[in-house]
Amino acid sequence: MDELNLSPANFQRLVEATTKVLMQVLQNRDNLPSYSTDSTHDDADGWKTATELAQTLKEDAPPETGAALDEVLDLLCNTAPSGGLRSSNSGYCAFVSGGGILHTAVADLVTTTLNLYCGFFKGSPGFVQLESNVISWLAQIVGYDPKTAFGNLTSGGSMANFIGILVARRHHLTEYELTQGVVMMTSQTHSCIAKGLMMAGLPQSSVCQVPMDSSLRMDPEELEKNIVAQKEAGRKPFLVVATGGTTNTGTVDDLRALSNVCKRHGIWLHVDGAYGAPFNLTERGKKILDGLEEADSVCISFHKSLFIPRSTGVLLVKNRHHLREAFTMDALDARTPYLPEFDTSVVNFCEMSPELTRDVRSIRLWLPLKLCGLEKWRIALDERLDWTAEFVRGLRNMADIGIEVCTEPHLTIATFCFMPQLVRAMEDDGRDVSGRPQAPQLHHLNETNHELLRYINRRGNVFLTPTSLDGRFVLRMCTLNIRLTQSRMMSALLDISDGVAQISSQPASAYR
Repeated sequence: MDELNLSPANFQRLVEATTKVLMQVLQNRDNLPSYSTDSTHDDADGWKTATELAQTLKEDAPPETGAALDEVLDLLCNTAPSGGLRSSNSGYCAFVSGGGILHTAVADLVTTTLNLYCGFFKGSPGFVQLESNVISWLAQIVGYDPKTAFGNLTSGGSMANFIGILVARRHHLTEYELTQGVVMMTSQTHSCIAKGLMMAGLPQSSVCQVPMDSSLRMDPEELEKNIVAQKEAGRKPFLVVATGGTTNTGTVDDLRALSNVCKRHGIWLHVDGAYGAPFNLTERGKKILDGLEEADSVCISFHKSLFIPRSTGVLLVKNRHHLREAFTMDALDARTPYLPEFDTSVVNFCEMSPELTRDVRSIRLWLPLKLCGLEKWRIALDERLDWTAEFVRGLRNMADIGIEVCTEPHLTIATFCFMPQLVRAMEDDGRDVSGRPQAPQLHHLNETNHELLRYINRRGNVFLTPTSLDGRFVLRMCTLNIRLTQSRMMSALLDISDGVAQISSQPASAYR
């Protein structure tokens, strides 16, 4: 196996050996916790922390000679993944991850084996068409007309959002207006947007943070007020970034109302639908995402609600001409002379993004779609909406022991916290004029919920992560994972109840 140019027979042996090891990993997957700071197979190995695991794997120089295949596969498939997050486990309910379906592994094997290039049409007309098909299908999912809309597949949601910013900037701002441009968003907008604005050459002063309503949605009236105020100040609002499912609480902005505001003022509406846009496949999702089809551009991240392994995303643009306009080089007369002349009547993806070299990305979704059909996604997403509602009902049934639901779920994220009687009594006696707990009480409340989170995660049935809402430490459960089962979700409710009982049995001084 140590030759660079593998023969077909040796390639087959390599694939078969790798598959055999991976089958063992998959069969044992759910026997391992979804998160582990103990990165060992066995305590006797002496690897006690993730940091120590990383140090063990550190190699200062490249190997001069090849190692045995079994040794390399064991390191790659067993040792290296043995610490940290295991987002493909059935108990993984943290962040926003769909778990990753296995069809994509085969898709990657095919595309990397064929090593085709689809940056421009002549490179691989067949795969460019398959890529175009997938983009057209996704455009239809968000409600776009596939005859006029198009998009570009990217390395993930962050890059898709970045390209969306570039398209909006190119369409609305001249190079002399960059310092005048204003982007409207909220405190719940994903951090990749701020990074994208920076990379797009827009200063920090270009961000205008719009107030939200009580549901953590961008307030349309406040948006309009801020647009008017910015214009009166001589600035040029050109982009509103709405969210179709925040990664914090799953909140979906009022897209219809925001679209109406944007149309009145001639402003580009971009929806970060990395998490939520695929829910437009379901009837409930269409109601929640009403107005999505009015956006000028939409981002989708495949590893979330499309259940594809990391990392692929798409930027969809309602008017395909705006996408090509953002990356055309004609005016600069900067075409690389060794490349062929591009036929503008066909698709050339290198003219629709910053990338020239790119892999074939569409097959990661195309293959499972062809094998399973879109209906399977619709059923899975509907099921997860049902499970979230069921989980929240379970939380509400624990109100008598101090569990409170913190936000109403729009999609598949539930947020909750424990309000022990001691802390509740302190809050009743000490709130500031805003209604928030004062600092000492808030500290006690946050420490209590931190302990509840540690208890749940130590049990190992599910792995949850926290978030912060108005300074409060709250727990969040995301039921999106394709491998999550209803029974495991119900076990999480038992863990919460047991955790409350455990914490409540501690002396009052534990909260002081």
